Formats: sequence, structure tokens, C-alpha cells
Amino acid sequence: MPETWSGNEAERLLDVADIASFDKVTEELMGAFVRVASDLVGVPISGVSLVGEHEQFFKAIQGLHAGTTPRDDAFCAYAISDPEQVMVVPDLKADPRFGTNPLVLNDPNLRFYAGAPLRGGRGTPVGTLCVMDRQPRELTPAIVDRLQDLARGVSAALTLRHAIREVHRAARTDALTGVCNRKGMEEMLAEIEPRDFGILMIDLDGFKPINDTYGHAGGDRALVEVARRLTATVRSMDTVVRLGGDEFVVLVRGVDKPEAGLGLAGRIHAALADTFMLNGSPVPLRASIGFAAIPWHAGDVQALLERADAALYAAKRAGRGVTRSAGTSTSGEVVGRAALETRLREAFAPGGVVPFHLVFQPIVELKTGEVSSVEALLRWRTDTGLSLRPSDVLPVIEGMGYSGSLDRWVVDEACRLIAQGRPPFTIAVNASASTFGMPGFDAQVAGALRKHGIGGERLVIEMTEGSLAGDTGAAMANMKGLAELGVRVVLDDFGGGHGTLARLRDYPFDAIKIDRALVTDCARDAQGMALIEVVAGMAHALSVPAVAEGVEDTAQLQVLARFGVERAQGFLLSRPVAWERLEDLAATIPDRVRAALETPADPAPASA
Repeated sequence: MPETWSGNEAERLLDVADIASFDKVTEELMGAFVRVASDLVGVPISGVSLVGEHEQFFKAIQGLHAGTTPRDDAFCAYAISDPEQVMVVPDLKADPRFGTNPLVLNDPNLRFYAGAPLRGGRGTPVGTLCVMDRQPRELTPAIVDRLQDLARGVSAALTLRHAIREVHRAARTDALTGVCNRKGMEEMLAEIEPRDFGILMIDLDGFKPINDTYGHAGGDRALVEVARRLTATVRSMDTVVRLGGDEFVVLVRGVDKPEAGLGLAGRIHAALADTFMLNGSPVPLRASIGFAAIPWHAGDVQALLERADAALYAAKRAGRGVTRSAGTSTSGEVVGRAALETRLREAFAPGGVVPFHLVFQPIVELKTGEVSSVEALLRWRTDTGLSLRPSDVLPVIEGMGYSGSLDRWVVDEACRLIAQGRPPFTIAVNASASTFGMPGFDAQVAGALRKHGIGGERLVIEMTEGSLAGDTGAAMANMKGLAELGVRVVLDDFGGGHGTLARLRDYPFDAIKIDRALVTDCARDAQGMALIEVVAGMAHALSVPAVAEGVEDTAQLQVLARFGVERAQGFLLSRPVAWERLEDLAATIPDRVRAALETPADPAPASA
């Protein structure tokens, strides 16, 4: 039995496995070294051997038809035990280690061997550059040195090929999670046989709150855990890919029926549902999944990606934590995130045409029923009639960095409509947190007012508390600049975050808009009613109006009026309509408000 190398055997075997899988180009290069070695020593047989865990095999060989050899019988296994020396055996038959070796006693009847150890990319001895003969022979020290130099050249070539492979692998591996990345997936898809093949597109639900609560380090840990669970769940023939952010893909091979991917998606949902602890707290991991497969949903890879993406988008719209197949995603036109991004990129490019339009929901004075202003709401109806909701579009716009461009368009469009003179309503527009928190937003609004020749008295900007989370100085400067223009600023979604009376006092808001979640619950129980009373009281303490959004039934409106909420909007009063319909609609709202407030109230909800 050969002596064993004293180093890390597991690492050595990794080196052997790497070299064993090298491509044909590497084998041809090894063949060139083998021929040079034969010529150098003047023997008919030479090779580049690799010593595995149980056997030896050749990566390149000349002069001998050789398969694998048990490691215990391999001359090279002895040679690598001392990787700094060339092992020379002038007469194998006379050497007590090899005299009874079957390679000596039987065909091929070897008598001479010299092996110079080779090192792999990790520096471990993997095998040898060896020369052999059927006759005993001696080597001069000069020839031994030349053989060792040649072996160093082989080792250098192997190390270079290993480094190139590592660079190639790293470029195709997600650095955070260790799974395949987008580039790697694209290369796989370019080479794959587009038959019986499917794609699961996976998007984590509620990942942003994890980042917000535990920071990016916590978010990274969650992503690593998701990748681990996906890898443990899929079959060995499938591939897990992280596209970026919280988006993953599973490339599913051997799909024999369109429902096959749905079973795997179910196992993924179950795997993610297991408790994940982050900083001592349980963190929910949930995902929406879209599935599509060739040939049932698409005829080629590009169409397959689009269909899977559209199915994922349908899953998101269905309420999260679910799977949708491309065959059941939607009727009519299918728009996935990738297609949406392409359209948005074209729209916001120089000279592009923004595909949006605005509709308007009246904001009503509860004492009179009169329309005091209208809120501009974004809509996008595609050429084929599919209507995309703001909740579908706005996160994509934000993720692509187009929030500022969209805000500028909305302000400009509002100013253009105001400039028409009628209807004579003030328009409230929403500004994203990133826009309002950046210096110069007030100047952009001033530019739009000048462009359309109007004052700021009929324009309201609604901002959220998120605008104050960054550069508070910029937010305050924008508020003051807008006030100088006559533009009013309303704090939107108050009560749904971390609003405090101190914050309200610090900033000159013209009104606060109560978060719709509080409005929804205000008539449900005593606690919901108490919360509305508190928020309305905060507004009254600051002498600013309170505005309720999302009012959908009479009981909610009556509770709001009872606690002195001045204004309201919602489906009970009016759905959003086109600008041209507002004036006629506004004339019908006072009677609607009066009737709702005069309807006999249900008994006050009891405390739980």
C-alpha cells in the first residue's frame, strides 16, 4: 500500500475533481506536455495521471491503452506522497514495493517508472507527469531536473485553468447566496434543449419590512436562508438562480406535464413556511410563484420567461403567498414585471410617451357636502384594454428609479388641467418620499406653475412620513418653498406609521390625511373608534383639518363626522372619475352626504 500524503486529503480530492472535469482544450494541452516528456526521456510511454480516492486514471497518455488502476497498485500514488521530489524507479521488478505489482508481472509488463508530482489549483499534489518503459533504465540528474521543470509547467497550466474556471464560476454565481446568478442562467438557457422544461419565478413577499426592521445585514441573512431552503427542496437536476434583490428562479428539467411545476412550487411554499429566527425573533418567509413550461405555455425560452414572469405578477395580484401557472394567470393580455419594465424604460426615455392618465376622486367637506378638492390618482390602461393598478405599477417604477420622473409628469399634468379653468377644483397630487425628500422639489413645482401660467392656490401636494426619514432639511425647505408658491402640503397616511404630535408641530402641514386602515376599522369596534378620536383630536390641537380616505360605508362616515373630521373621500361618496365628469358629479354629492349622515346609526360598538 502506498504511503499517504500528509496534507488535507479532502482538499486534494477537490483539486483532482476540478482537473478531471477540465475541457477538451486542457486535455489537448496535457497531451502536448506528455509528448515532450517522452521525447525528453526517450521512452515510449508517458502520461498525466490523477490519483483519486480509490483509483488512478490518466488525463492524457501516450504509448499505452490504460484505463483506471486501483490506487494501491498505482505507481503515481507513491510518487505524490513526497510532492517535492521526482520518484525514479530504474527497475520496477527489482523494487520491493512493485516487484509483485500486476502492471509489472502482467501486461503491460512495465519495468521503468519516473513520476514528477503535479499540483492543482489549491496547491495539493493531484498526480504526476510520468514516463514509463518496458525496459529498465537510469536517468541522469540533469534529465530528472528537466522532467521536474516540465512538471512545474504542467502544474502552472493546471493552476491557470483552475483560476480561469474560478473566475468564470464566480461571474456566474451569486456572491451572497452561492447559487447561480442571472448571467449563469442566461448561459444555461442559451444551451438548453427547449423541451420538457419549465421555469418557476419566485418573488419574496414582505421582504422590505425585513430590511427595514433588521437592516441590510438581516435582509442578507434572510436571502441566504431562502437560497438554502430552495436548494434543499429542488431536485439535483434543477437549478436555483437568484436574479437579484428578492427575486429567485428555479429552472425545472424533465417536465412531463403542465402541472408538474406546481407540485414543486407547493414544496417550496412549505419549505419557506418553516420558522426562521432572526436576532431571536421569528421572521415569516413567504413568496409568490409563477410557473410556465415548454411546450404547454410557450414555444421558446424567451416566451417562456415572459409567461412565467406574467404568471408571477398574477400571483402577486392574487394576494401573495400563492402560485399561478401561465395557463391560468389572466385572460387577455398578459403583462409581467419584465414586460412592464421594458414599457416603462421606453416611456421615460427621452422623447418617450408616458402611458398613464389621471382620474380624480372628490374630497368632500362633511358639513356642507361640497367638493373642496380632488385627489389625482394614477391609471394605466394598455392598448388592449388591460387596466394596471397603481399597486402593480408603482413598486416597479420605484425600483427602477423613475419615481422622480413620474412625480414631475403628474405635477405637470395637474397644472395643465388646472390651467383649463374648469372644472374649478383644487387638485391634490401624491409625491413619492424620495422626491419630496430631495432638494429642489419646490423649484420643480414652481417651473410647472410658470409653464402653465397659474398660481399655486389650486395645487396640493400630499406627502408621507417617509419623506421625513431622510434629509429632513431638504423636506422642510421644500415645504417652505411650496408655501411661498401658495401650494398647500398635506401629510398622507397619518396614523399608519410612527406619527407623533411632536412631528406634526415641527412641520407646517395644511392638513393631515388619516390612514385608510384606521378609517376601515373606525366603526368596527370601540378601539377603532377611539383611534379615530385620537387622530382627529391631534389635528384639532394643531388647528389643521383632518381628512379621511377610504370611506366605504355610512357607519364610517357617521363616526368620522361625530369626531369632527372635516373632510372625507371614498367609494361611498364617489369613485374616481375622469376630469371632464367632475363638475356634473360634484353636484350630486351634497345630497349623498346628507342622506348618509341622516341615516339612523347602528348602536355604538361595545368594547372587546
